[in-house]
Amino acid sequence: MGHHHKILTFKTFTLLILFITLCFSESYGQSAVDSVDLNKVYQKRKKKFVKNKYLKNLNSFNQLLPTCYKTSDSSNFNLQIDEYYINKSINTVWNQYKNIDLKQSYSGNLVKFGFLYCKTENKIIYSGDKSYRGMREGQVVFIRLDLLKGIKKLVVAYEITEIDETHKTIQFCYIKNGISEGSQKIFLSETPNGNTKIIHKTFFKSNSKFRDKRIYPGFHKRVITELHQNLINSLH
Repeated sequence: MGHHHKILTFKTFTLLILFITLCFSESYGQSAVDSVDLNKVYQKRKKKFVKNKYLKNLNSFNQLLPTCYKTSDSSNFNLQIDEYYINKSINTVWNQYKNIDLKQSYSGNLVKFGFLYCKTENKIIYSGDKSYRGMREGQVVFIRLDLLKGIKKLVVAYEITEIDETHKTIQFCYIKNGISEGSQKIFLSETPNGNTKIIHKTFFKSNSKFRDKRIYPGFHKRVITELHQNLINSLH
């Protein structure tokens, strides 16, 4: 009787180990850097999205770290403020920011969508995926910027770190190992005539003061203007 009990215990232990191994393998597989399906990345230079400085020497997307702006280090950061106005109610604009289709959001001459990794769901999402349910905290977005009329192409990654429903703000931070560090924050407010004002604040720094003062501000304004314009166009 005792021998039979030991056999059952051993079998149970073996099954438990197998179950844990399978769960770990499945979870790791979904977050593994080499699990990106390049056939679903609608870009000419697809390999750039998995062979970039952000993912170098990383095995899992969960190892990606945001480099958010800290007020205690404000003296080392540059600040850029841009404003936009939309002739729609604040709730309409807010809901569209959170739920706009990825293809609509990143369609333009300067910005192209690559893929998105959701840390909370441990899942890669591509343009057109029906599983995409809108913007969420913990999403890491990989996009491509076309510089100098497409002559130079740069992959940029950022993480959505805060969505504040009460104050209608969205914050996302640059991912570590990129050219820039810092945060971008979008503030929505209602105008006296019932429309929406958008303030887009960018806190940034890099290893080059020349780049931060002479190159980044102008190009960055063009990029975010294209993104906000995509949203405005989607409301018509």
